Amino acid sequence: MTSARSQPEIIASQGSRTPLPRMAIGNASEANAAPAAITSENLLPANLLSGDEIVILLLKPSLWFVLFRSVRWVAAMLLVIVCVGWWGDFVPELKSRTVVNIAVAVAAARVGFSLMQWASRSYVLTNRRVLRIRGVFNVDLFECQLTRVQNTYLTLTWYERLFGLGTISFATAGTAGAEPAWINVNRPLEVHEHVRAAINKAQRPGANGV
Repeated sequence: MTSARSQPEIIASQGSRTPLPRMAIGNASEANAAPAAITSENLLPANLLSGDEIVILLLKPSLWFVLFRSVRWVAAMLLVIVCVGWWGDFVPELKSRTVVNIAVAVAAARVGFSLMQWASRSYVLTNRRVLRIRGVFNVDLFECQLTRVQNTYLTLTWYERLFGLGTISFATAGTAGAEPAWINVNRPLEVHEHVRAAINKAQRPGANGV
């Protein structure tokens, strides 16, 4: 067991051992009540869903995702600018204005790319599958049937907890470990409950998601 001081807090749920409150899952009106859901169908690629497949959750990561992905680059460029300010007077060959402009451009480009990554990433929960769509230039689609999900893990890193975010990972029969599929989601406890209820309903149809 990992130490709580060296690892982020992880909450794990077994597929058939964790009872949850009854949650209405399986029709369009109930899907609209899901937390933080984005209901625009144009966020999904064409022909991704089968005719009778119902979208329960359609989410995007929090916009804090952009900061988390670019903060190291921005910090590094700020350090370059500070160093130029300190040493520029002692090194005449150092063209401080040029270096500063390059540093600002690199930081802005990294933030812009992170924003593109955010825009291209979506998380989908249906009554049959869990999906993650990502990729700026090449689309990467992770999908798994709910009946094949063995465990889910809710991870709350220290910086995610500061902003009320979390990461939901999925372990399936075909993988050795957890697949970190849904990162930086808002209201992670509520979203995780909806995911667990959908999995329980798919794996135990007669139990009504309990």
